[in-house]
Amino acid sequence: MKVHLLSLLSVVLVLSLKAYETSAREEIQANRSEAYHPALAFLDAEEYHYSESASLDSLINKLGRSNTIKEQYVGFSGLTPNEYILFEKLKSTASEYELNNLMKHYSPVVRVYAYRALIANEMEVNASYENFLYEDTTSVDWFSGCIYKTSTVQQIVELGFVTSD
Repeated sequence: MKVHLLSLLSVVLVLSLKAYETSAREEIQANRSEAYHPALAFLDAEEYHYSESASLDSLINKLGRSNTIKEQYVGFSGLTPNEYILFEKLKSTASEYELNNLMKHYSPVVRVYAYRALIANEMEVNASYENFLYEDTTSVDWFSGCIYKTSTVQQIVELGFVTSD
């Protein structure tokens, strides 16, 4: 009798744990299905000219087509990627106003590089745009040295950036 009672109790316990696990999984899936609504409206790539300079517009469009944020040295050979060279050009040519506006760009790569350029040039950063970046969960790839991983804009901004010094 005790064995039957313990068996029955075990079955009830297992079924209740399974039901709890299933309900928790359904709740997580329901949360994941919620649409992401950014706090800022991104600039439309087709209608917006980012600067008065056509060369800067071209540079921004090239960066916008990339889906990876690349640091100064990548790969086993430590080469400097084109994206980083474009970032350096962006950093040296764009004004504070242009860089702050680029923090609203549709491309997460451009948003991160614009933020980094503002920080590196010790320029004034728009606080509301900066707060948005610290909450931005847009997925983006990151390549530094031999490390290539998928991250979020938020994580990359919090990480800072790798310098050669």
